[in-house]
Amino acid sequence: MMHGHGREGHHDWDARYAAADRIFPAEPDEALVELAAGLSPGRALDLGAGEGRNSLWLARQGWQVTAVDLSEVGLGRLRAQAAAEGLAVEAVTADMGEFLARGGRFDLVVVANIHPAAAERARLLAAAAQAVAHGGHLFLTGHHLESLGRAGPPDPDRLYTEDRLAGAFPGLEVLRIEKRDRQRGDAAAPLVNVVAWAARPVPAHGTSKHEGHQDREPSR
Repeated sequence: MMHGHGREGHHDWDARYAAADRIFPAEPDEALVELAAGLSPGRALDLGAGEGRNSLWLARQGWQVTAVDLSEVGLGRLRAQAAAEGLAVEAVTADMGEFLARGGRFDLVVVANIHPAAAERARLLAAAAQAVAHGGHLFLTGHHLESLGRAGPPDPDRLYTEDRLAGAFPGLEVLRIEKRDRQRGDAAAPLVNVVAWAARPVPAHGTSKHEGHQDREPSR
């Protein structure tokens, strides 16, 4: 089972969300905004969406978003905010690996701050890459190993490095894998993140990225 936030299950995350009004920032990830802002909106998948900061931003840009997480409490907040704004967000309570096994295809797949165990990482990222439609993109961000002890899981094997992401997205063209420093409040040293951005090339016969979605409902 590959759960949305590492080893903890949905009960752990439900308790964390329930204990506070919000446990993560409300603003979308800066790197996602930078990289996705120029894309033509289509269908997006936000894995481990939590309270939905990235899902809500994408929906505000016109994306049709599927948000997947194990925490019903976190997704409840996402659903409420999406409903209040009239946004196109479908919140799905599910294990990420099980959801990806359904075979859906999306124009953008977001893997933000998910730190699976090393043994699970390759399977999860390969499955996420498989979910990218032709002409679509995959965005990943997470804590770099250099942030160990200051942010992210305390297990160094769960943190990211450029080498650990090399070859992690089979079938996709990797456009960038880079470290990014991120200031956090008055912290003396910046946190270090990894950002990856990859795309699935359009076949030579020119299939549109909006064609061939396996999980679309038939026209009525």
